[in-house]
Amino acid sequence: MRAIVVAFLVLALAGCCQFDEPTLGGTVISVVEAAQPEEREDPKYYEPPLVPEVAWKVEVQLDHGGAVTVTTHGARRYEPGERVRLLVDAAGELLL
Repeated sequence: MRAIVVAFLVLALAGCCQFDEPTLGGTVISVVEAAQPEEREDPKYYEPPLVPEVAWKVEVQLDHGGAVTVTTHGARRYEPGERVRLLVDAAGELLL
């Protein structure tokens, strides 16, 4: 009987605790190419002649009214007006 009461209390306490969802919804406002670092003049520095990785600065209007700018790397290209979800990592940074 005691185990049932303890289990009920644990479930009641777990039910009243609400966890924040680790995502934020928003709409893409603008997308611009991020500035590339300048070429290095150091003769000991070598960068392989592959296709350079492009970084994009994506400005997002959040659903709660705020606006943020997120820099993203990769092949995915976002378009203005597109709905996105931003992930909030453990350090509080936003990931697109």
